[in-house]
Amino acid sequence: MSGPPYSAPLFLIYLCQSFIRDSFMKLQLEAVRAFVAAADEGSFTAAGRQLKKTQAAISQQVQNLEIDLGFDLFSRQGKYPKLTEKGQRLLKDARMMLSQVEHFSEQARSLEGVAEPRLRIGVDPLVGTPELLTIMSEFAETFPHVELYLVQQNSQSLLQKIDDGQLDAVLGLFPKTDMVDFTSVDAFQISSHWVASPQLAESLGQPIRYASLCHSRLLLPTNLPEQSMRKMTDMVQVWQVEDLNTLLSFCRSGIGISCLPDFVIKQDLENNKLTPIQFDFDRISHFDWRATLLWPNGHQFHDAGLWLFNKLAHVRQ
Repeated sequence: MSGPPYSAPLFLIYLCQSFIRDSFMKLQLEAVRAFVAAADEGSFTAAGRQLKKTQAAISQQVQNLEIDLGFDLFSRQGKYPKLTEKGQRLLKDARMMLSQVEHFSEQARSLEGVAEPRLRIGVDPLVGTPELLTIMSEFAETFPHVELYLVQQNSQSLLQKIDDGQLDAVLGLFPKTDMVDFTSVDAFQISSHWVASPQLAESLGQPIRYASLCHSRLLLPTNLPEQSMRKMTDMVQVWQVEDLNTLLSFCRSGIGISCLPDFVIKQDLENNKLTPIQFDFDRISHFDWRATLLWPNGHQFHDAGLWLFNKLAHVRQ
């Protein structure tokens, strides 16, 4: 037999087209398995023993594959079949193809009975505590076949995404008025403190008086709970910054003072890039914000979702 040479990618494309064209996918896969087994074992007889088939069946399957391809995979001139040059070139891709088919089969078997193959979760960076990494690691081990789509944006953006049906649930900071149309569960508290660069803190004096505060600037994450910050934002100029890294850079540079979660500022405090500040009206020196889980009313979660939400609701701060 003879025919035009096929490159390795063309071989895979040809087989895919062949499967679709003649609907003999099982037969073609068996022929590829026979080809690989014969190449690995060195004879059709040994390949038959490996695949629990007769020597004649293996020989016929390989021959059928050669007819479909239009060229010989083996030379049969000696006692044992020997791979042709084209057969050698295609053997690696044939192995790859069988590996992918096996992976596909394993995935299909593993997903059987999995009611929740994918979760789409949104998390506000202001509540993205280090404990979340531990939870996600446990989730990956407990539900290895459930895909996780994770979005990190501010709470209002996440609220819009869940309202548009792009997310299944969100974890963030939400005013009570935003929870009306959703099912909600209170999660953990986020402890936060006011900080500034050491230079700015020294220039303002400690504790900071009301008069000094009025001449300063607040650097705040966007969409913080309105009530907790109203007294402060009514007093002074406010810069709202969505990206926490940018906000931290501004604060380190002395542009203003900021109130941020303890897990966000921990490293900067340890490295003396930021310092805690106090006010002579100490009631506002510290805030605790409550993280909340939201999801659409009536949405039914299964094992993976319920496991994850239970873990998120019991994070310890």
